[in-house]
Order: sequence, then structure tokens, then C-alpha cells
Amino acid sequence: MEELLWVLRLHAPARALYAATLGRDASLARDKMKEFYRGVLQPGALVFDIGANVGVLAAVFASLGARVVGLEPNADCVRHIQLSYADKPIEVIQAAVGARNGLVVLNVSDERDVRSSVSDDWMENMEAQDESYHGIWSRQNVVPVVTLDTLIGHYGMPQFIKIDVEGFEEKVLSGLSAQPPLISFEFTAKYLAQAMRCLEINVIQEGSTFNFAYNGDWGYPARFESDTWLEKRGLKRALLEIEGNDLQGDVFVRAPK
Repeated sequence: MEELLWVLRLHAPARALYAATLGRDASLARDKMKEFYRGVLQPGALVFDIGANVGVLAAVFASLGARVVGLEPNADCVRHIQLSYADKPIEVIQAAVGARNGLVVLNVSDERDVRSSVSDDWMENMEAQDESYHGIWSRQNVVPVVTLDTLIGHYGMPQFIKIDVEGFEEKVLSGLSAQPPLISFEFTAKYLAQAMRCLEINVIQEGSTFNFAYNGDWGYPARFESDTWLEKRGLKRALLEIEGNDLQGDVFVRAPK
């Protein structure tokens, strides 16, 4: 349908109509996201959006003046970004990000594309703890994998790297050898061991400070849970208090000044 609307030059009018009617709640949610990220992004920043999905956050970053490089292994999601945000400074690459360059199997969820994953451990864990995950992965595709170091070698060091890759966050961070000013990575309270391992990745320097945000409207962060940036042990203590709960969000890591 999107391709047809694009060919007929009706894609932009259709999106505008949706935003003015059924998409009003989504528009309000985007406004909250913009206000949140305005507080952490510098004007003109280079941002890597790792696990861009359908480009919601990439568009938010671009609307704040950022230059965005989005990595997304699901071809359907990549095409949606290309059709929907052709007028924004977003470059999207169809690839996963991991510890080394190569190939990987992507387990695609056509039912819930945001849950497509290359992490078998994460999929098994979520299926064991949440019945809604049973049978949602409908097919597999082999996709390329690149490292963050490879991306930095081509585009330069970003001000912010956002990572949302359904259980593959540790592997993504393992392919990074220099810490940027700001990183975020997704956590889920039902699979907290993954987030804890990410906090011990060597690239995160001593003196880094941390904060976290739960998913708000439409599954994206809108405010920090802590009024002040925390030391690592303070963040771990806060996360352990919610372990096992039905909560998801993002950990933010700020490099030492």
C-alpha cells in the first residue's frame, strides 16, 4: 500500500491526513519525545540510530537538527523509512550491528516488527516469561552485520548512539572501541542480566555517569527517572529494584568530561 501511494504521489497527503485524525495521539507522543531528546542532543549532532525500526526516533532526532545514520536489518522497515522521511537528513542502511563484520540470521516478526531479533537467547528468554511472544517470529533472513567501529571509520564519531536491538545490545557495544559523549541501550526488567553485562563493557570509561527512562507513550522514553545522573552502582541498584517486572526502557551512559 505504501509503495502504491508513493507511485501515485499520495504518500505525503495520506500521512498528513493520518496525523490530523487517527494519528493525533502519536503526534502528542512525538512532541514529548522531542522535548526529552532536546535536552540531550546538541544542534547539528551526528546520531547513530541502531535498530531504527520504522524511523520514529530517527525522525525525532532529525527534527531537532541532527544528522542521522540509521541501521535496520528488516527490509520492510527500511523501505518505510525511505518512503516516509525522504525529506529529512536520515541515511538508512539495511544491516544489523554487532561485535564483528559478517552475516547473521534475523528472525523477523511480521506481526510485531519491533520484536524482530538476531538474539536467540533473548527470544528464548522472552518466550519463557511472556506468552505474548509465542510464535511471533514468522521467518528468517540472512542480513549483513557491521560494527560501530566500522561506522565511525566512515562517518566519524557521533555525539549520540541509540541502541535498541532486542537482546543484542551487548554484541553491539562489543564492536565499539572508543566511547562517544552519549550512548543509550534498551533494557527489559525480565531480562536484566543483559543490561548488567552491557554496563561492564570495557568501552564504558571510569567516571561515566548514568540515567534511565522507562518506555512512555508509544514505547519510547519521555523523561528520566532520576533527577541526577548516577554512578554505575547507583544505576544497578535502581535497576535491581525492578527486576522481573513488566517494565522496559533505556539506560543512558554519559562519558566523563
